[in-house]
Amino acid sequence: MDTLPLPEQELYRRFVLPVVNPLAIEGLDKKKEVTRQQQEARKLETAAIVPSFAQLRAEAHLRYNRLARLRQVYQQVLKQVLPDRSNLPLDFSYEEGDPPQERLHFHLWDRRSFVREHREQYSAGARSRVKQKQGAFSDERNSFLLEFVVKAEQLDSQAPPESFWFLELLQKRLIGHLTTDCAGNEAAIAERQAWLRAWGYGEDDPHAFTAPFHTKVAGLLTWGDQEGGDGQFLADAHTKTDGVFLPVESLYAAATFGLLSIDLLTSTGMRMNELHQVSLSPDCLIQLIDDAPPGAKDPAPRIRYLLRLLPKGERTDTLHNYGVGKETVRLIEKAARMLCDHYGLQAGDALPHVAYHPHNGRSHRFGKAAYLFQYAHQHLEDQAITACMRFLLHGMTFQTSTGKPVILKAHLLRHSFATYAVQVEGVPVDLVAEWLKQKNLDTTRYYSRTTPEMAASEHDAFVERLATKINIREAILRSPEELRKQAEDARKRIGTLVSVIGGECTLDAYCPDQLGNCIQCPAKVPDPAKRHQVEEKMRWAEEQLAYSEQEGLVLETARLKHFLRKCALELREMDMISNYRNYV
Repeated sequence: MDTLPLPEQELYRRFVLPVVNPLAIEGLDKKKEVTRQQQEARKLETAAIVPSFAQLRAEAHLRYNRLARLRQVYQQVLKQVLPDRSNLPLDFSYEEGDPPQERLHFHLWDRRSFVREHREQYSAGARSRVKQKQGAFSDERNSFLLEFVVKAEQLDSQAPPESFWFLELLQKRLIGHLTTDCAGNEAAIAERQAWLRAWGYGEDDPHAFTAPFHTKVAGLLTWGDQEGGDGQFLADAHTKTDGVFLPVESLYAAATFGLLSIDLLTSTGMRMNELHQVSLSPDCLIQLIDDAPPGAKDPAPRIRYLLRLLPKGERTDTLHNYGVGKETVRLIEKAARMLCDHYGLQAGDALPHVAYHPHNGRSHRFGKAAYLFQYAHQHLEDQAITACMRFLLHGMTFQTSTGKPVILKAHLLRHSFATYAVQVEGVPVDLVAEWLKQKNLDTTRYYSRTTPEMAASEHDAFVERLATKINIREAILRSPEELRKQAEDARKRIGTLVSVIGGECTLDAYCPDQLGNCIQCPAKVPDPAKRHQVEEKMRWAEEQLAYSEQEGLVLETARLKHFLRKCALELREMDMISNYRNYV
């Protein structure tokens, strides 16, 4: 350049040589580093979820079923109330488990009967209003109240009672009550926030107020925020009893939304944006009917189901297909029936058409419709759906290899779906990309990249796990005949069995739990001769549980309680096998 005349040198400097700001280069490097760190953090979280991917789905179903049974019994008891309610309070109980493992006890009140029963703890003015049926005790506001007496009667000495997973949330008034019911009480607020953070909630901003179960929807995970509502009445009533009040319909609605969203996110890999669009309109849920293949033994038509949705990044109005199974369709029907009950609709009535949530960035592309994720005549936003999922799975402990708690989010389930499909199920990346509606295969490869735990294990083995070897109802004991057949099938398949704690492993492929936790694993056949091994595990867990409770380690406490229940169930299986052998 120095050989050029001065005018040409100036032009060269101005228009030919690139002019780069060093600060811009530094900024780009920092952005890349931040992105890399975020991706690594996401993969660590994904690695914590994938080993329990099928268990997560199963637990969601089990918990939903527990709430559905409670609601069914509750509705039956309501029919026993006399027109003048003179038989209140009503005491009742029912048995939980198959076979029954515990008996749960309840009181059914209304506001007046509760005040009359606790009259010494209420003012003369409140008692007078009850007698006159005025104010908060008028016929219109004299609502039913269900109290769980926090007494789960153990029916099987070997199986510790489970009760309800959400009781502590209610006791600490984190759901069911107003978020402001301790306004001004900074100590109470700080205590709740510390408890939530011990569980891992509020990880995005450790200094901000966290409310992981707040839906911002009246009647959904809350008693309602209307003036004089049940939440206001119970804020005082809960101090006068040792029991816990359960907003049954509110909890059931949240469990229904939580289960449906978890099922859709983990079976299709869809985004939260697509979840919002699910509706009962005829152009959304499609049934495909095909003739049976020629020569098929079963001549019945083949029926498949599709959801037609608009994925992120689609600039046209072209709807894309999301294949769903019969179980998902059944859950959609359950959600629709729940909404019909909520709105008081009759058979044949259509769900209300509600506006797409205005805070959603894509709301301008969608009009009013009979959206399935709606409640109290409003479309649910991300926070409400996430709160329902977290409520349903609260207490399931997930931790990264560094010990950091992992909290479920829709996008994390999407990553887990992709990783599970590619690394465990062995599905080709291009097919998973189609399921995820991703045009860039590199993005899908990142989503489905092998986790560190998988890379350290037998990463070249692919297995058929979700549908065949994962016990979807692990709490239902397997019969001895089934266990014997499972062992025999394994011998034919792999010749020898691996000896593990409490029995023999029948798994001939990648084990999603590389920690060797084989208690109640559906791929293991229990051996009564190894009963002492499981009992030793129980003794160890009981000692650890006492220590964890003493130290206030909530995550470890929940994990150990779940482990003890699994040990008890496995010991029952061994008893059944022993009885079976004596019989034959």
